[in-house]
Amino acid sequence: LTIGVMVWMAMSGAAVAAEGVVGQRPYELDWAGRLADSHPALVDFEDLAGWTVVTRDAEASFERSREQQIWGEGVGKLVYRATGPTPEVRVVPPAPLPIAAAFDAVHCWIYGNTWGYSRQPSTPEVTLSLCFLDAAGEEFQVMLVRVNWVEWHLCHRRLTPEQVARVAPGGVRFAGFSITGGRNRDDRTIYLDSLCVFTEAFPPLRF
Repeated sequence: LTIGVMVWMAMSGAAVAAEGVVGQRPYELDWAGRLADSHPALVDFEDLAGWTVVTRDAEASFERSREQQIWGEGVGKLVYRATGPTPEVRVVPPAPLPIAAAFDAVHCWIYGNTWGYSRQPSTPEVTLSLCFLDAAGEEFQVMLVRVNWVEWHLCHRRLTPEQVARVAPGGVRFAGFSITGGRNRDDRTIYLDSLCVFTEAFPPLRF
């Protein structure tokens, strides 16, 4: 998307939500003794100072929240609604985040707001993509997932060979999240936590 062609509205997302109601972690993680994600987080959502939302045909806010819990204490809470026919919300860090090593996979935990098997017209499924800048400063997106569930899900995507080639030289930066398809006219909410980028390993299975 080109800001010079489209009309955008930016809103500050730096505010940190008050503690308020603190949610419960998924009991399966507690039972398994899992207190940390499987990979180090590029974004852990514990401190969102300086993050902003940039919108087209939409209004949105983004803040740290404890209403839902999974890793650490804070998660990212995105509230959004459409004001026009082609809504897009971008959640943007204060500056693009450098990624030191090449990677071929990404994952992020997302708490959704609608079930795919029981679609509600008032809550359309949104598509969430990750925006990166390659070594030349050119943006490319990795489509992560179409959100069609409620509760926490781990969303994983392996990069295409073309995308892997763009991140291999290094100098890649994470530029934010893109959320499209949210045509709902009333506020809807999703939560994000633990965005990780990594190289997948496939050791031999042992029985």
